[in-house]
Amino acid sequence: MKRKLVRRVVCAAACLLFCGAARAEVEFLAVSVGKGDALLLRVGDYICLIDTGKAEAEEQLARVLERCGVKALDAVFLTHTDKDHTGGMKWLRKSGIEIRAIYASRYHPEVKDKKHPAAKAAKKLDLEVNWLSAGDEVALGETGAVFRVVAPLQPFEGNDDDNSLVMMLDSPDGRILFTGDMEYQEELTLLASGADLKCDVLKVPNHGDSDACGASLIAACSPKVAVISTDREEKPDTPDKNVLKNLDRAGCVTYVTENCSFGVHVRLEEGRVSTEYVSW
Repeated sequence: MKRKLVRRVVCAAACLLFCGAARAEVEFLAVSVGKGDALLLRVGDYICLIDTGKAEAEEQLARVLERCGVKALDAVFLTHTDKDHTGGMKWLRKSGIEIRAIYASRYHPEVKDKKHPAAKAAKKLDLEVNWLSAGDEVALGETGAVFRVVAPLQPFEGNDDDNSLVMMLDSPDGRILFTGDMEYQEELTLLASGADLKCDVLKVPNHGDSDACGASLIAACSPKVAVISTDREEKPDTPDKNVLKNLDRAGCVTYVTENCSFGVHVRLEEGRVSTEYVSW
């Protein structure tokens, strides 16, 4: 089936994402949390959160989860230890939202296991952390979709961005590559591994900074849509002009969370991609 792209840019005072009667089988929301990642994904009845944003964005995350009707999360994935990805975890575990599983990158040489934000939360919730690295897979319930972990392949000292958990969502409706804050060192190792990175949607690594998302990665992914989570006031020069140019040259439509107050909403259905900005 030939895949089609639909681009929609809208503002909405109210939002019934994840709970509407006409919902798609695969959808994710890149929550507008400033310079940080909080990605809410639903596949069928399976709902998970990839990263939790920074502590200063807890109120925003809480409001979005409430508006989306999220009362339980089948899993929380923490891609790496940076506070703009893990800062909301403490609030989340105290929020009353049920968390059924916690996953994190196996490699985090700068932080001991027991000090990792995932481990701290898991201890409070009487859970075990599922440590992931390349080659692991996580089935998304009974949906037929799976996360295929393509990185990290090895630990990198001194920069936890390059130990980011990188996962390909592989589903009957399409593919999404979630990249955390992967920078060039991990990116080059991933490309050299020969992993199949073709995807419909790319969550651009490291907020679209100049130290990530090279032309070779974009070519390997060939995405129709790219999503960048950032805020220029918090991280100037993001998204980087060259990253945006390379995405544009590849025929990719790019959405940036700073352009809306709620988040970037992406749907996949039978190979069809639709994307929209959503504001309060």
